[in-house]
Formats: sequence, C-alpha cells, structure tokens
Amino acid sequence: MKKGTIKKYDLAEKRLKPIITSYKSYHELLRGIASDLADNLAEMIKKTENISPKLKQVLPIISLSDEASENVRIAAVDAGSNGKDLFLGYQPISLAVGSTFKGPKKIRSPLVAALKPPRSYFDDEEGSKFSSLLGYYLMYHVASILLDEADLVILDGPLYLPRNYYGPGGRAHSQAYFEVYDAALRSLGELLVNAHSSGKTVLGIVKRIRSTYISSWLGLSGTPDTLMASSILRDGEALGPIPISPKWEDILTWLKDARAYRPWAMFIRRGSKPFRMDLPEYALDDSERIAGMLYKLSEPSSGLPIPLIAADRLSKLTDKQATLVYRLMVNEISSKLGSSSDRTAMFSLQRGETD
Repeated sequence: MKKGTIKKYDLAEKRLKPIITSYKSYHELLRGIASDLADNLAEMIKKTENISPKLKQVLPIISLSDEASENVRIAAVDAGSNGKDLFLGYQPISLAVGSTFKGPKKIRSPLVAALKPPRSYFDDEEGSKFSSLLGYYLMYHVASILLDEADLVILDGPLYLPRNYYGPGGRAHSQAYFEVYDAALRSLGELLVNAHSSGKTVLGIVKRIRSTYISSWLGLSGTPDTLMASSILRDGEALGPIPISPKWEDILTWLKDARAYRPWAMFIRRGSKPFRMDLPEYALDDSERIAGMLYKLSEPSSGLPIPLIAADRLSKLTDKQATLVYRLMVNEISSKLGSSSDRTAMFSLQRGETD
C-alpha cells in the first residue's frame, strides 16, 4: 500500500448500514435490534443442528456410566474477583477458597487465601484480567496445599492460560501484570508436576464455555463449543477428549516434559447444559472413568459437580462485598491522609460506578 493511501474494507462497508432515526423511535429501534439478534442466533443454531447427525458419527462421543465416587477424596478450589474503578484506577480484589470432600460430603473446614493488593493502578481492561490472574495464582496455591489430602483436584477454570488473551495483545501492560501472569503459570506448572508425581490428577472445570475447540479441531468455522456440545450430546454423554492447544509447550517453557501436562478437553452433559473438563495428557487413559465420576457427582439443576458448587458459593466476591471493601478503604484513607476535598476526589468512584 502506497504511503498516504487509506485501505478500504469493502466487505465491512457493505454490511455496515447505520439506522438513524428520531429519538421518538428509540423503543422501536430496540425491538429491531432484538429481532436482528434473534435472526443471527437462529441461523447459527439451525446450521449446527443440520450438521449434528453427521458429526455424531465421527466425533468421540461416549455414554457415561455411574462411577463410584463416595469414597473418592476430592479437593475443590474456586477463585473470586471484583473491584471498584476509582479516579486513581481500577482496584482489584481477589481471593480463593478450597476444601476437601469425600464424594459430595465436605470433610474439612475450607481454606481461604488472599494477597496484599498491588501498589500499581490499572485501567478497566487490565485491572479485570489482573484480578483474574491473581485469583488463578491463589487458586493453584490452595490446590497445592490440599493435594496431599485428595485423590483428585478440581479447579474452577481452564488448565490453559493463553498468551493471546492474557498476554500483551498489542497493548502495554505494567511490570506487575507480567510478573503475576508468569507467577500464575509457574504455580500451575508446579501443581501439575506435583500431582503427576504423586499419582493424582488435576482437572479444570469450565462453567461458562467461551471456547471453539470442537469446531477448530474439525476444521469448521468458529462455532461456539456450548452450541456444538448442546446440539450433539444428550444427558449422560461426553465428547472427547480432544486437544486444546498445540502451543502448550510454549506456555510452560521451563518444564522438562511439558507434553505430559498438555491439556485436553472433554464436554460432559448433565441436565440441560454441558460443562467442559480440562485434563492433562498424562491422565487421558483415565478420562472416561473420571468423566463418569464427575457426572455422578453433578447436581442435575446446574449440571456441575457438587464440590465445585460449594467452593464457588464460598469464593464469590459480590458487588456488595466489593462495596464494603471500598467503604472500609475510604474510612482508612481518611484517617491516614485527612479528608480534604482534593484528596477525597482522588479516591472517589469513576463516573458510572456506584457504591
């Protein structure tokens, strides 16, 4: 392209057709947007349902048997994060909660872990990812503590933290952000290595599936895994295992044999919604038994393993709790710095934030 010329994206320009009308037609405009969204989703669902019969013939789908789980010791760990966007920047709050269960019954008091908040300040995008990374880091540490008293460890979230999401992505991040990202990856790697050496398995349970692993594996367009699994699987069936990322070795470069810990995915349907189970490559031979056990342990209404539901409830950082932290902080900072109007404005909430 010659210097000074502007590249035109003809395809996008043809599709982008602004609707400009009187504000009196605001609600009519919203109804039109709702109709367009419905058309988009209906088209996607119909396309997937049309190819589902053929996919069922080629995909690794299994019927799960009820695996005994009453005497299996399971450590379930979840992390929660939240925060307030202040004039001085987004302030992340993160914690992790874990406990050990024998089947669905809790057999120890839960542990909770937190970190002293970082001194750096972040914008919304970086702050949100940063608090998630802090939560993962804490979750892996709690899991490592519970590893000795468990046969199986289940984590809330994936076993893969891709650089294309958590990495730079064409924008600058603070030094603290990269330090926490590397620390989270290292703690995950250490957890997997210790679990493998002690003959145990670490699983990642993904409740809100945003991946497109199935369609990517099949070489199709990016159809969401939730739609694919929901269309293909019936209650009591599982799909997989299928590989997650060929670039896993690029993530944990410090491991001598990263291949053994490469994550694979299984999609398990209990009730109306599927969930994704990530497991390391060293546990592939045991994947069907583990999937059957988690299916037996899952609650029909939510479709999720009961130990993870319990950890999730304990680790939630609600807006109400984030507000409490903010108000306590305001009281603390007023006693330390005084309450002049200029100083009060510095730690006030940004426009759109509420306490």
